[in-house]
Formats: sequence, C-alpha cells, structure tokens
Amino acid sequence: MNGVAFSPDGTLLAAAEVDGYVRLWNPATGRPAGAPLQAYSGPVAAVNGVAFSPDGTLLAGAGGDGTVRLWNPATGHAVRVLLPAGTGSAGSVSDVAFSPDGRLLAAAYADGYVRLWNPVTGQAVGGPLQAYAGPVAAVTGVAFSPDGKLLASADADGTVRTWPMPLFANPYAALCADVGPPTRAEWMQYAPGESQPRACR
Repeated sequence: MNGVAFSPDGTLLAAAEVDGYVRLWNPATGRPAGAPLQAYSGPVAAVNGVAFSPDGTLLAGAGGDGTVRLWNPATGHAVRVLLPAGTGSAGSVSDVAFSPDGRLLAAAYADGYVRLWNPVTGQAVGGPLQAYAGPVAAVTGVAFSPDGKLLASADADGTVRTWPMPLFANPYAALCADVGPPTRAEWMQYAPGESQPRACR
C-alpha cells in the first residue's frame, strides 16, 4: 500500500495499492465501501497516492503509468484521466494534492516537474514547474498551504521548494496587483478582443 486519505466528511478512507487499484473503506466498520476502483486496463502499475477534493466529490489517484485518474467516490465511476503532453515523457506520478478551494490539482512527477490541473475541465493550468536545479530528480510529494497561497514540493534531491499560487489560480488578479491595472487603451493594445476582467479595472 502506497498511500491513504480520508474523505472530508470522514466517511471514506481511500487506499492506493501496488496492484493498480484504489480501494475504498468505511473507517467506522472496517469494511469495503463499494468495488475497488481500477486505475489501469493494461499492464499493472502501482497507484502511488490518493487525495480527495475539499468537497469530497472527486478522488484523485497518482499513477505509476504517468496518469492522474479522477473518480466520483460516491458512485465509483471514472470521471477523467489527466495526461501531460508528450505521452510517457513525464514518468510516473508520485503524489497528488487538491488546493483548499478545489480549483487546482497538483501532481508530482518522476521527471522532476510539478504539474497543475483544473480538475473540473481536465485542462493543464500554466506550464510545468521545474522542481530541480541540477540533474533530474523526481518530485516525491506535493502539498498546498491551508490558505492555498503556496504550493510545496518534496524532491528526491533533498530539497523542498515553494511556489506562489495566486498567479495560477487567478492570473489576472495576481499580475494586475503586481504591476497595477492597465488603462483601457493598454488592455485593448495588448489583449484585443478579450474582455477586461474586473480584477484589472
């Protein structure tokens, strides 16, 4: 077994297994809660970690095959599979974590990068975050701060790195707070055809 996580309401316990399944348990009774969730249909690859979304409607699994899989824990149905561009190039996924507001899902990859996803749309958010300075070292864990403003990674090279998250969660607000809101003319010059967000007015 590679990892465990409680649902936000404490009624489920998810376990990441080396046989490629995620198993759900009722922690009050110690009995299984539904059928195992199969993470792979091909050769067996371990599930390395699990995480529930803050509202409990999604369960994420970090896959040894380089995918992040999302399920509805209430029904056991698969929701989507998250796979970086360049299939197979990122290596296995070591860990996953949801931001406190549930808008971001961070995944730690063996290629030394952290990737951010929108768990609702399945789209990547921003570019990969490089978590190493020298030779490639796998990222082994990720965690958000309680206020969601920082993301930390644990790296196989013995370092912990942090990144500010407002730039990813609300990039316009973060940029406009940093450099000041543009004038209407500047916005039309550099972002023609795109509506100016309220955060930048």
